[in-house]
Amino acid sequence: MSGVSLLTRKLVITAAALFVLLGGVWVYRTHQQGLANLEACGTFQPGGQRAELIKAFGSPKSREANSAGTRVVLSFLSPLLAQPPIRAVVNVRDDVVMEIDCGDGRIQTSDKY
Repeated sequence: MSGVSLLTRKLVITAAALFVLLGGVWVYRTHQQGLANLEACGTFQPGGQRAELIKAFGSPKSREANSAGTRVVLSFLSPLLAQPPIRAVVNVRDDVVMEIDCGDGRIQTSDKY
C-alpha cells in the first residue's frame, strides 16, 4: 500500500508543479504582451483603419457595439493588474479608429469626427 500511495503522491506533486509552472509562463507572457501593447498605444494615432490597430495590438479580447450598431469598442490586452484595459472606438461604417484610450490617462481622438 505504501508503494502505491508514494507513487500517487509523486504524481500529484509533479502535476501541481507542472500546473504552477505553466500558469507562471502564461502570466509572464500575458503581462509582457500587455506592456508591449501599452507602449505601442502611445504611438498609434486615431484616424487609421481597424486592420492597422489589430496588426499593432493583436486580436481584441472583447468587442462591444453601441445600440445603433454604428460604433464598436474594442478592448485589448493590457498589463496585468492594470485597472482599465486599452480601448479603441471604431466607426463601423468606414472602419476608422475614432478614439484610443490607453488606460493610463492617455486618450487620443481623431479630428475627423
